[in-house]
Amino acid sequence: MRGKRFLDMHFQALFDFWTLTTVLLVTELTFAQSEETFKCPSNSAYFFPCTCVKPGTDGIYVECENTNLASISIGLANVRLPIEELRLTRCNIRRLFGDVFKSVHIKRLVVEDTLVEEVAEDAFVGAASTLKDLRLLGAPLNGVPTAALAPLDMLEHLEIRGANITELKNGVIPPLPQLKYLHINKCGLTQITSDALEPLKKLVKIDFSHNELKNLPKGVFKSKRDARLLDLSHNDFTKLDAQYFSDLGALTWCNMSHNSITDLGRAPFARNTELGWLSLNHNLIIKVEDTALRSLRKMRRLYITDNLITEVRRNAFSAIKDRVATVDIARNQLKEVGTGMFRDFKSIQEINLAENMITVVKKEAFVDLYLTHINISHNQITTFENRSFVACKNITTLDLSYNNISKIQPEAFVDSYMTLFHLQFNKIIDTSKISMNFFGVKVVNMSYNEIQVVGRKTYPDLYELHTIDFSHNNISDIGRSVFQTLFSIRYINMSYNSLEELKGGFFGTLPTLLALDLSHNRIHSVTQGTFQSLSSLRELWLNDNRLRGLFVIPQALNYLYLQNNNLTEIKPSTWPVMNALLYLDMGNNNFRDSLGPGSFNGLNSLRNLNLENNSISVPPWEALSDMQTLQHINLENNVIENITQSAFGRLPTMFTINLANNGIRNVSQRAFEGLLQLVTLNLSSNGLQHIPNDAFRGLVALQTLDISFNNLKSVDNKTNGLFEDLLSIKNLNMSHNKFDIVTKKMFPYNKYIPYNLLDVDLSYNEMPVLTTNLVIGLQKVKKLNFSHNILNDLRPSVLGNLSQLEEVDLSHNHLDAVGTTVFARNSKLRKIHLQGNQLISLPAAVFMSSENLTYLDLRNNQLHNYYDEFVPRVVNGTRIRYEGNPVHCDCGLRPVIAWLATRLSLRDWRDVTCHSPSRLQGQPLTLIEESQLGCDDRTGPEVQVSPDVMFREHTYQRTNQARVLEHALHMAWYVNTHDDVGSFSITVQNITTGQELTQATVPYTARFHQFPEITEGVYYVCVAAVSSDGRVRPLQKSQCQEMSASLAVTLLPVQVMMMMLISCALLLL
Repeated sequence: MRGKRFLDMHFQALFDFWTLTTVLLVTELTFAQSEETFKCPSNSAYFFPCTCVKPGTDGIYVECENTNLASISIGLANVRLPIEELRLTRCNIRRLFGDVFKSVHIKRLVVEDTLVEEVAEDAFVGAASTLKDLRLLGAPLNGVPTAALAPLDMLEHLEIRGANITELKNGVIPPLPQLKYLHINKCGLTQITSDALEPLKKLVKIDFSHNELKNLPKGVFKSKRDARLLDLSHNDFTKLDAQYFSDLGALTWCNMSHNSITDLGRAPFARNTELGWLSLNHNLIIKVEDTALRSLRKMRRLYITDNLITEVRRNAFSAIKDRVATVDIARNQLKEVGTGMFRDFKSIQEINLAENMITVVKKEAFVDLYLTHINISHNQITTFENRSFVACKNITTLDLSYNNISKIQPEAFVDSYMTLFHLQFNKIIDTSKISMNFFGVKVVNMSYNEIQVVGRKTYPDLYELHTIDFSHNNISDIGRSVFQTLFSIRYINMSYNSLEELKGGFFGTLPTLLALDLSHNRIHSVTQGTFQSLSSLRELWLNDNRLRGLFVIPQALNYLYLQNNNLTEIKPSTWPVMNALLYLDMGNNNFRDSLGPGSFNGLNSLRNLNLENNSISVPPWEALSDMQTLQHINLENNVIENITQSAFGRLPTMFTINLANNGIRNVSQRAFEGLLQLVTLNLSSNGLQHIPNDAFRGLVALQTLDISFNNLKSVDNKTNGLFEDLLSIKNLNMSHNKFDIVTKKMFPYNKYIPYNLLDVDLSYNEMPVLTTNLVIGLQKVKKLNFSHNILNDLRPSVLGNLSQLEEVDLSHNHLDAVGTTVFARNSKLRKIHLQGNQLISLPAAVFMSSENLTYLDLRNNQLHNYYDEFVPRVVNGTRIRYEGNPVHCDCGLRPVIAWLATRLSLRDWRDVTCHSPSRLQGQPLTLIEESQLGCDDRTGPEVQVSPDVMFREHTYQRTNQARVLEHALHMAWYVNTHDDVGSFSITVQNITTGQELTQATVPYTARFHQFPEITEGVYYVCVAAVSSDGRVRPLQKSQCQEMSASLAVTLLPVQVMMMMLISCALLLL
């Protein structure tokens, strides 16, 4: 008993554990199911020709582009997941009908840019139980598809754009019980009857924008109690009639912009007390009366821009001022901001009066405003009356730019201040006439004025001001300690002025200043103590001045810009012992060879030094010797002619040296010895004719070397090469020289040293041929540039042996042919440039054999044919440039023309034109149709005609099974075109008698058909595609097959192969 009880307890415990685990697992899976999105299938061909664009929580997003009903029906038949959105884009469908959406769970259907002219009654029946959102965008429908919409009881959103709907009357839109959002746009709508919307009881949004409506009948919105959104923009309304809106008691959003309204009338929205958003932009309104906005006490956003308003009455906004957040009256013809116009707006956030003709801001125009953005820019303001702004606390932005302001008296702002104050592009001459008694201001912009002096009393005690912009003025003097009362100042911009001398008291002690821009002035001297007290200054711009001497810099300074001055020397005691300078730009001065020992003494943290264009003739190695942290030095555009041994001394952290444009004639052996960490060296644009082999000895870390734009003819002496000492070299630029041959020692090679040269540029040289010497030293090269040489031959096994090559540029040479073995083994090749040669033909198959090829440039050659081998690669995304070739447009171009017709982006094809025959000369390929090529119906590899339909099988069967009838012709096919296919027409003709025995039309969803009771004989079977509007498409010969209806079954090659395999297996058994 005890043992049995123990077992019972044991099994009970296991059962309880299993039950609990199962419940938890089911709960977890249920939760995961509810949270997890529906994912796209991993196989992209699952929905072909459609694609799954993205996953979603309620279903996947599917797009079908440039295809037809027949193909779409097969793709959607494979969908077993709910579809949140199905988008048919630029498809070839004239008539939408049939079972294409049958048994598919679709919530939103978008048909865009598809030339659907008719929607049949049964078009949406298959999706009626799930479709909630239907959008027919850009379809030239002849009216509303009333019968097709009738079954859609679940539809909530209907949008029709671009159809031909001139009148909307009762019954045109069927009674859709759930419809909430109705959009009929760009349909040429001119008239709506009063009962047109009567059956639609639940409308929330009504959108008739972009039509030709001039008025609305009374009662058109009757019983639309739930309608909250109304869009009548872009029509021809000339007035606002209260009867339009009187039935819309719940209206909260109304757009009447882009009409021809001249008068707002008396309270047109008197019964729309819930209205909170109103746009009247782009009309012809002249005046805003006191009663125009009466009863709109919940108004939040009001837009009346781009009208002809010359007057806004004093109480025009009185009804809305308690709750309105935005009032936008920009781009009108207002001449003043009147008294009381913006008084006591308790919730206002933005007032826009820009681009009017305002000359004066009247007394008490802005009163009791808080946290408001006020824009009065681009006007003609000259005057602010006293008390223009009263109790306007913490205006977020006051924009007065682009006016004619020369003064603002203190009495204009009473108990008012702003955060951002824009005064740029005005007529300010004296800053003391601009009141700055704004204790909360943070940014002041007074650039682009006519200021000459910044007076001592310009700024009172301002505790929050951190940015001042005085740039682009004519300032010649700054009052002593004028900025001393700015306790939080961080950035001062006084560039582009007329300052000539900086005295010690200009800036005083500003402990918070981080950046100071004094560039583009006329400064010739700086008193020693001018910047010394700016203890936090990090960046100082003094470039483009007339400085003749240096000054003491602040200890915290990181970046100093002194280029384009008249500096001639740096005294040893210039730099403070303690400093944090990281970047020093002294380019375009006149130091010559004055830089010597101690010139940079104390710059113990400097990393970047620019000394370009200073007439330096000898590398200043003594001046640089103490700079143990220097990483980058720029010495280009100097007059250095000789680089002697160890010309730069020993700089252990130097990474980059730029010696371009110096006129260097001689480089000694071991010229750069001591630069063990040098990574980049630029010797371009000099007059170098020779560089000795040991010149780069010691540059073991060098990765990039530029010796372009010189007169070099060789870089080796047949036994040793110039680059052998560069153990880390990766990028080598030898372009624009006079090299005429690649020698064995040109590139570094040693079987015991792992050189890693990746990028070589030998463009703009004089090479006529590439020999096998190229392979030596370039085993790892990935990018090779031989453009702009005189190459006339590519020898076999040269480029082909560069197994790592990814990009090669052979453009602008004299090549007239490319051998079949040139690129035969370059499996990693991605880009080939052959433009600007004289190529007449190509081994296209060899080019296309590289699976990684993504770009082939063949522009401006002499190619007459576009090769068939290119088409499948272009279809899969490879870019092949073909402009500038004398293309002969015959049937060989048929696959290309067919493919171009399917493309959306034609960036590489717009300039490809026909050279012959004469009837097509000069015409772009993108505009040519197949019919213009003059092709017949021949098929075969030469013309590669693409028929609409291809046979899968055709057999004559006799069986007793229920599925296959006795003595039946059975055929199966697939669709092979993107063009419009709406059904199939099948005919069977007796070859012996010439009599057509039978004919059948099958729906676009079918891919097989049987003709029963066919007697034995020889028949001609054709399957033709029929467009959705009923037109039989041209029949190609491959769409017809001759078959024998006898006991012997006609087998396709695949079936024959299967039977052979089965026979072999039986023999083995």
